Amino acid sequence: MNTPTPRTQHITDAARLVRYACQPRRKPLGDADYHDLVERYRSSPAFREIVDAIAEGMSLHVITAHSEEGLRVSAATGGLFAFKLADLPAKMRDPKDRLVYGLIHVAIAAHAYPTAADLEEETIKRVSVKEIDAFVRHLIHRLREDGEDDAGLLPAVAAARAAWNTYDALSPHRLTKTGQLAASSSLGRIKSILDWLVLQGYAQQAKALGPFEYRLLNSFRLQVAGAAALPAFQKITDVRRQQTADTNHRDAVAEEN
Repeated sequence: MNTPTPRTQHITDAARLVRYACQPRRKPLGDADYHDLVERYRSSPAFREIVDAIAEGMSLHVITAHSEEGLRVSAATGGLFAFKLADLPAKMRDPKDRLVYGLIHVAIAAHAYPTAADLEEETIKRVSVKEIDAFVRHLIHRLREDGEDDAGLLPAVAAARAAWNTYDALSPHRLTKTGQLAASSSLGRIKSILDWLVLQGYAQQAKALGPFEYRLLNSFRLQVAGAAALPAFQKITDVRRQQTADTNHRDAVAEEN
C-alpha cells in the first residue's frame, strides 16, 4: 500500500470532516476523530481552506465549526444535499397541511429568537410544545387584528389565511384511543416538528423537564439567522417581541399591586 503524501492526507481528512457534517446528529463530543478534525478546522487556515473547497464542490456552505455541535453546513438550492419535500415525514407532505407545519416551524424560531441579540448569542434555548401552541394562537389573533390583507407573513394571502384557519380549528389536546397525544392535534403537530428537528440534529429532547420539553441547539440558531431578514420572520418576531413586552408589563403591575 502506498503511503499518502502529507497533502493527500490533508485532503482525505478534510473530506472526512465534510462527511461528518453531512450526518447532522453526529457530534464531536465522545468522537475523538471528529473532535480533532473540528479543532484543526478552527485552528489551521490551510486545513480550513481545503475543507471549504471540498464543501463548495459538493454545493455545501460551511456555516460554522462548533466544538460541541461540529461542522455545520447548509446546502445550495438544487444541490445533491438540498432539502426536498420528500425528505419530510409523510404526514407533513400533504399540500393542505404543509403551510400549517411551515407556520409552526417559523413560530418556533421566532419564539426562541425574537431579537437580533438572540440570534447572535450562543446559548441553547428551551421551548415547550404548550408554549409554542399558545404563541401560534396568539400570533393568529394578532395577524387577524392587523388585517387579513397583510401580505407580510406569506406571499399568498389566501394561503396564509387557510393556514391560520386550519390551525385555529385544531383541538390542542386531542388524544388517541390509547391516551396518547394525537398527531392531528395542534400540540401533536408541534411535537412532530420538534421531533423532526431532533432527527436533523437541530434540537434535543429535554425529558428531565417533561415529555413535551425541548432544547434548540446552536445549529438551529444559525439556520434561523440565515432567514432572519425574510418578511415572514420579521413579521412574526414583531408579534413575539410585543407579546413579551406585554407579559413583562403585566408582571410588573402585578408585583406593584
